[in-house]
Amino acid sequence: MPMISPAAFVASLRPGLRIFVAGCAGEPMAVLDALAARPEALAGSTLLGMPIASINRRDWSALAPLESAFMTAELRAGLAAGRVRFRLLHYSDAFAWLRGPALADMALFRCAAPRDGSVSLALTHDFVPALVEAGAALVAVVDPSLPDVPDGVRIPLDRLHALVDGPSATPLLPVDEPGQAMTALGRHVAGLVRDGDTVQTGIGTAVAAVVQALDGHRRLRFHGGMIGDPVLGLLDAGVLESVTTGVAIGSAALHDRVARETRIAFRSVGITHDAARIAALPSMVAINAAVEVDLFGQVNSEMIEGRQVSAQGGVADFVRGARRASGGRAVIALLSSGKGGSISRIVPHLAPGTPVSITRGDADIVVTEHGVAHLRDADLDQRAERLIAIAAPRHRDALADGWARLRAAF
Repeated sequence: MPMISPAAFVASLRPGLRIFVAGCAGEPMAVLDALAARPEALAGSTLLGMPIASINRRDWSALAPLESAFMTAELRAGLAAGRVRFRLLHYSDAFAWLRGPALADMALFRCAAPRDGSVSLALTHDFVPALVEAGAALVAVVDPSLPDVPDGVRIPLDRLHALVDGPSATPLLPVDEPGQAMTALGRHVAGLVRDGDTVQTGIGTAVAAVVQALDGHRRLRFHGGMIGDPVLGLLDAGVLESVTTGVAIGSAALHDRVARETRIAFRSVGITHDAARIAALPSMVAINAAVEVDLFGQVNSEMIEGRQVSAQGGVADFVRGARRASGGRAVIALLSSGKGGSISRIVPHLAPGTPVSITRGDADIVVTEHGVAHLRDADLDQRAERLIAIAAPRHRDALADGWARLRAAF
C-alpha cells in the first residue's frame, strides 16, 4: 500500500463522516494539523474519541463537534459552547459503544512502521480494536520512531483504508518525586499487597509512591489499562513477573523499553477492562486515585469545585472486578487534604451536583497518608468512624460534627 501525505489524506475526505481519533500516544497530530489547515474537510463531520487529561492537550472540538467519554481542561470551553457531547460511560462501556452504537465511519491512529504485512499499534492499543470490530475504515498514521512491540495488537495492511506518513512528537509524562505525605500513602497501600497478587494502578505521583514501596514484594503480576515509567523499576527488580496493559505513556526510556520487553503484553480495553476477566484473576488488587471520598464511602474521581476535570474512566470496571475476584481488594488512595491542608478530601457528603464515580455499595478500602479504612463489611456508623480516623487530624472534629448532624436526620 503506498503511503500518502497528511494533506493528501485530508483532501480525500468526504463530508459528513463520524471519525474516531485515538488518544494517549496514539493521537495522530500530523493529520490533526492538516485538518486544522483545511477545516472545510470536516464539513458536517463529527469526531469521536477519548482524549486523556495532561496527555492530549489539543482541543479536538475546535476542529469539529466532538463526542467523548473523557474530559480534559482543553475541552471544557467546547463543552460550555455545546461543541462537546460528554458521554457518561465507563471504559468498558465506551469500548462497546465504539464497537457499534457510535456508528463510526473511520478511525485515525498512530502506528509503528509496517513490518511483515502489518502494523503495530505501538504504545496505544486501547480503543482502536473496537473500530476494527465495527468495520470502520482504518487510517494508520505511520511514525517510525514508535516502538513495534513484541506482544500487542497488529493490523494487516490489507485491512487499512489509508497509510499516512505522519511523524510527530510523542507525548511524554514526567512523574514528580513523591513528597513525605505521598510516600506515607504509598507505604500504606503497599501494605495491602501480598506476594503473588495481581495489581492494577493508574499513573502519576501516587503510583510512583506505591511502586517505591513495593520494592520488597515478589511474584506480582500487573493487569491494567495504563503503565508508566515506575513499572520498569518493578520489572528490573524482579517484583513483577508479567504486565498486561492497553497503553504505555511516560518517558522516552519507557517507549524504548517496550520495543523489546517480552514480559509486557498490550491488549484492548475489551480485555483489560472486562469485569469478568478481572474477577477471574485471583488476588486482584485494584489501586486507583480519587478527588474526594465522603463518609458514606461514595467516591468522586472526576470533578473539582464543580469543574469536570476527568471522567469515570475505568475505575468502576476495576473496582467491581477486583471485589468479585477471589481474595480481591479494591483500593482508593488519596491524600487526606488539599490546598496546603486547608481543604479536607474526606468530606461529610459529596456536594450537590458532584458525580458519584464509585457508589457506597462498591466501596472497599480507602487509604490516606494517615492509614487504611476497611469499608466493605462496615455498617453505616463504622464507615464514618473509620474514614474520620484517616482524615487529616485538623479536620477530624469538623467531620465528626458533620456526621452527627447527618446521622440525626436519618
